[in-house]
Order: sequence, then structure tokens, then C-alpha cells
Amino acid sequence: MALALTALILPAHPGAAISLAAGQILAAMNFFFLEKLVKLFTEAAISKSPAEASLLRARLLLFAGIKVSVVYGGAFALTRWNALELWPLVGGLSLPLVALFFKAIMLAVSSGPENLLRRAPSTAGSSGNLAKPAAFILLAGALLFAAPSANASKPLIALPHATADSATTHSGASDSAAIATGAAHTADGGGTHGEGAKGGEAHGGGGVAHLPNWITILNDFFPKNGVIHWMHENEYLVFAWLAGVVFLGITWFGMRKPTMVPGPIQNAIEWMVESMEDVCGGMLGKHLPKYFPYIITVFFYVLTMNLIGIIPGFKSSTSTLDVTLALALITFLYVQFTGLRNLGPLGYIDHLAGSPRDVVGFIMLPVMIPVHILGELAKPVSLSCRLFGNIFGEDTLIVVFVGATALCLKASLVALAVPPMLGISALFMLLQALTSIVQALIFALLATVYLYMMLPHEEHAHGNQEHAHGSSH
Repeated sequence: MALALTALILPAHPGAAISLAAGQILAAMNFFFLEKLVKLFTEAAISKSPAEASLLRARLLLFAGIKVSVVYGGAFALTRWNALELWPLVGGLSLPLVALFFKAIMLAVSSGPENLLRRAPSTAGSSGNLAKPAAFILLAGALLFAAPSANASKPLIALPHATADSATTHSGASDSAAIATGAAHTADGGGTHGEGAKGGEAHGGGGVAHLPNWITILNDFFPKNGVIHWMHENEYLVFAWLAGVVFLGITWFGMRKPTMVPGPIQNAIEWMVESMEDVCGGMLGKHLPKYFPYIITVFFYVLTMNLIGIIPGFKSSTSTLDVTLALALITFLYVQFTGLRNLGPLGYIDHLAGSPRDVVGFIMLPVMIPVHILGELAKPVSLSCRLFGNIFGEDTLIVVFVGATALCLKASLVALAVPPMLGISALFMLLQALTSIVQALIFALLATVYLYMMLPHEEHAHGNQEHAHGSSH
């Protein structure tokens, strides 16, 4: 870490880079002497021979004196050297402590540092574990590309200095543009009241109005109430919390007294859980117990948020990009952390590099590395936009047909409004219920696929062989 940071800041800030390296070297020497002192102290304490114990104590005092002279004397000399910078020096000294802190955190949450700190796995197999050179080439390439960018602050073409008049003109033009933009925004959305004006644009739902819900009605009756106004401004958040409470309530009610002959709610919950176990178990295999709680939780939560919008007076929180993007980012971070635990740092970098195992693979690294990184970054975008687009589109269709029904009723066309329009609206509500289930299933299955891709490579091959063996039978 210190070497990478030093190489990154060396072109632009050589003094800071030297200070960082000096602090790291001093910290490494401190830990070296510390290890020697602990070892000598332990050996002297358990030694049964008095002569050997005396010799070990003498070596202990010798190393203690060397440590005080080298480490503390070196620290004093470095702080007195004017060419070094203080904060990079402190950063170099603190890097091992930061690593120890994160290791302690992982131990506290029982995440197993042996998974995160181990070397590249033996998944490279027959090619002699080429994950290490792949990771080294990737890091070296990153350093080479980062070094020129350190001087990017210097413009290639000198621009003329702006005078006070031109600055004033530019500021005036910016203000005029801002005023024009605000006027256009007012013209587009200022005349819209209720849900479309206050909730739609603020939460990424666009300018299309939603059907009124109980929060909108309360805000119309009590516009001065601060709590209701806050709920109206954050409707998607309120309904997301409500969906979580509904999900937990139904689960608790159905499973509070499980019986051998399940009731309707317990039977439905167990059937959905067992069905998801069968689908996800085919990909995750022995890792299913570790990751299935997250997968099934995401499935039920997304399903509840999707279905709650069908009930009159409620809204689907997944019809805004804010909620779906938050769920996708949580899944993305969980998948990346899982990859680091399962593959190790070098194995994870090897995964991002496309796991090259031959000459052609290494030659294609400059092309494959950006492709794989973009593929990883595209995952949360795909998850969020797919879920948001489907649920928002269905809500919009229901609004259109309900609005058409209202227009027909207003025009006294009751025969045209009630049977056809209400029938079509009910049909679209049934379609939304089906799509809500499908979209929750797709979100959970894509999370499962992303987790499967972060498993060690030999388990991929083993799973494929088992699948092929089962297919042949």
C-alpha cells in the first residue's frame, strides 16, 4: 500500500512521497524489532536452562537498546529534517496501524481475516497460479496510467486571463441562464399540484403524476402540519419503511407458531423459501447457507414494495430510481466484499483482469481490464434501472387508464367509462401483480448470479461438471 501511494504521488509531490516512504520504513523497522523482542522475551520466560535464559535476556536488552536508538532516534531525526512533510510522515507511520484496525474490525464481526488476507487462491490450477503475475501487471498498469495524470493540472494550452469585465459578463450570463432555467422549470411543473409537482420530480419519478395516496390526502387536509409535510416530501421513503414493517409483520404472523401441518400463510412462506432454495442452490451449492439469507431478504422486500403499490391509497417505492439504486448499490458492495473474502486480494484483481492463463490472455489485458471493470460497474445500473423502469411504467399505465376513466365520467360517458376502462384498469393491476413477482425474482436471481461469479474458479468448474453429469443422466 505504501509503495503504491508513493508511486502515485511521487511525480506531483516528491517531498510528500519521500515522507510517506520514510514513515513506512520506520514503522516496518519498529514492527521488526517488536517481533524480535516478543520472541526473545517468550523464549527467556519458558527456558529451563539458567545459562540460556541469561543469554536470551542479554540479547533482549541488546535488541531493546537498538530499537530505542534506531526507531525513536530515527523518528526524532525525521521530524527535525526540514525536507520532509509532517502529515505524509505520520501517514506512513500509521499505515500498519490502519491495517491492524481493519483486521480487528473483521475479527469483531467474525468475517474471517483469513479469507481476506490470504494470497491468490490455487484456482489458477494447471497454469501454475498465474493470478499473481496478472495482479502485478494490473497494478503496474494502474501506476503507469496514474503517473502522467498527476501533472494533468497543468493546462496544455494557456488560456487568456479573464478580466474583471469578462468575469462580470460571464457571471451575468450564468445568472441569466439560471433564471431562464428556473422559469422553464416553473412553466413545466409549477402549475402541477399534489403528487406530480411535489413528489414526482423530487424523487426521480419524472413529471408524470401518480395516483393519490393517503399521505397526499392528509397533506391536502393538513398543509401546515410539519410531520405530514415531511412525509409528503419523502413519500417513497415512508412507503419503503412501511413495506419493511408489512414484510416483517406477515413473516412473524405466519411463522410465530410453526406446525407440522402448516396453515395458509406458513405454507405460502415455506413454499416460496423452498422454491428459492432450489433455484439458488443449483448455482451456489455448498455456499447456499451463507448467502441465502441476504438473497431471500432482498426478494421478499422488493416483492413487498412492488405489491404494496397495487393497493389503492398506497405507492410502490420501487417506482423511483432512488430506492432501486440504493438496493442495487447495497447488493453491489456485498458482492464485491464477498469476492474479496472468497478470492483474496490478488485473486480478486485476477478476476477483474479476466483470469488470463495463456499468452493471448496476457496480451489482451489492456482491453479486457476496462471491459471487466465496466461490467462490474454496470451491475448496479442494470439492477436499479430494470426494476425502476418496469414498476414505474406499470404505475404510469394505471394512471393513464384511470385518468381516461375520469375524463369519460366527466363527459357523462358512463357507459364508455365504467365497463371498458375499469376492466382494463383491473387487468393492468393483475398484470402489475405478476410483473411485481417476476421483477423481485429477477433482482434476487441476478444477485445470486453475481455472488456465484465471485466464488473460487475451481468451484465454477466443479459445478459445471456436476451439471453436465446430471444432464447426461
